[in-house]
Amino acid sequence: MAPARTRTRLAPSERRGLIIDAATSQIAERGYNAFTLSRLAEDCDMTRAGIEHHFSSREELLVAVLRSRDDRDMQDITARFTAADEAGAWASLDALVARNAEQPEIVRLYTILGAEALDPAHPAHEYFQERTREGLGALEDLASGWHAAPRAFAIEVLALLDGLQLQWLRDPTHDLVELWRGAGSTLSRSRSARTHP
Repeated sequence: MAPARTRTRLAPSERRGLIIDAATSQIAERGYNAFTLSRLAEDCDMTRAGIEHHFSSREELLVAVLRSRDDRDMQDITARFTAADEAGAWASLDALVARNAEQPEIVRLYTILGAEALDPAHPAHEYFQERTREGLGALEDLASGWHAAPRAFAIEVLALLDGLQLQWLRDPTHDLVELWRGAGSTLSRSRSARTHP
């Protein structure tokens, strides 16, 4: 008879972190559609009931995955954000797009959940509302030192990024970074035309 496995006892916050990391890896490796709590429980050497003790629903866990990804991305990207001049701002945006291009399944998760969460009754509705506000604020700050209309710039860039990512997810033969460079160049030229008649 094989000896019984002993599970390491972790603090609740550590266990939640382990579950979030495993869920992120599962989505990145197998895709959003293959994500299940049962398989996640196996990956974490837990029971499904154990997962549900920490996250009451699949949606709650998925939002926790997105929040964790947001935190990690912002730590990685914030150091590159330079609002002092236009060149620095575009370089920061280029870095953000390049990072997203490396994580197609996470971007797919954002896109699918974001669409579903347009319904105010959806459990992720508040998260996406908050994320949009924070994203617009960060982009506005990024442009505040050099753009004549930072808020309008923020809205245009966010809409552009969302649209390009959607096209990329629909047809992965597109190069997201190249799409962004072309569209971003157009946006930059459009601004120059408006501010320098």
